[in-house]
Amino acid sequence: MKKPLYQQVILDLEKKIKTEMKPNNRLPSERQLLKEYGVSRNTIRLALNNLEERGIIYRLHGKGTFVSTIYLDQTNLGSMYSFSEQMSEAGHKPTTQNRTLELVVPDAAVANQLNLKAQEKAYKLVRLRLADGVPLMYGETYLPESIFPDLKMSDLNENHLYTVMKQKYNEQSVLAFEDVQAVNLDERDSKILGVKPGDASLKIFRRAINDKNVPIEFTISLARGDRFIYRSRQYNHLV
Repeated sequence: MKKPLYQQVILDLEKKIKTEMKPNNRLPSERQLLKEYGVSRNTIRLALNNLEERGIIYRLHGKGTFVSTIYLDQTNLGSMYSFSEQMSEAGHKPTTQNRTLELVVPDAAVANQLNLKAQEKAYKLVRLRLADGVPLMYGETYLPESIFPDLKMSDLNENHLYTVMKQKYNEQSVLAFEDVQAVNLDERDSKILGVKPGDASLKIFRRAINDKNVPIEFTISLARGDRFIYRSRQYNHLV
């Protein structure tokens, strides 16, 4: 069955954005898109609204429509956030480099986030996340050994972390708490992310809770400030 016209326009625009355009490039005007696709104004607006809702484009009143940088969407981060899923939805090819996995006694701040007792161990997973081959996010994830015994790097190289959590350990995040802080990257972290020392970054602290109200993950991530925007939607619930 042939896709509706607005979906055809969405797919074509997504392809052009991914292959021909860069973040903050201006899209053709509605008038130009009408002429290019030979469809109604309503069809073009439906397509643009869809792309805007998904964070692929953004609009500036009186200036036009532009290609987005990559959004860290609060509605995704606050749920079972998946870097891979969000990058794929935004039209990018995500990859993960699992750098190291080791069993450690975490410092007091991390232990407190995971409700660990003194000297209780956790796995420390260091990862670099990329989109289209470009480093975007670097982070350390701590996972309690008592909940994820015998966790192996081979598990994580074969499947996404959350897939391993669910399939091997029957654990799943049902609630997550996020704190986001603006920071400047030091020399080490800037080198890892491929930017200059002192460049802006979003530092994200994430604690995930399972269905038994037990913390199962604590992650500290650095996201490139030139590629990410943290977006939050807020609603006024009328009584």
